[in-house]
Amino acid sequence: METEWPDGFTREEMLEQQSRLLVEECHMLQKELSRYRKNMAKLIGMHSDVALERDKLRAQLRKIELQMPDCQREKSALGNRVAGLESCREQLEAIHKARRDLASRGAPTLRGDL
Repeated sequence: METEWPDGFTREEMLEQQSRLLVEECHMLQKELSRYRKNMAKLIGMHSDVALERDKLRAQLRKIELQMPDCQREKSALGNRVAGLESCREQLEAIHKARRDLASRGAPTLRGDL
């Protein structure tokens, strides 16, 4: 005599139901695994792209670091030139002021002067 299972199902019916549930679970897990694999492939591609960009940026940084001393020397030379030009401007302003002061007092000025 066959044993009665809960709700009136036979042993074979219970095993078939369990088998269907397991098959469905396997299909769901396969879909999930496939999705995870696609995501992993995307992440690997993104990592590869970012690594290439990082390498390009490192190369640019090295190039800029090599140019830096030349730029600093040029900046220093330009700074010295600007300082010299400012000094000349100040001297010229002083000469013009002195000339105006002399002219306002009625003192004669030379025609060859600025």
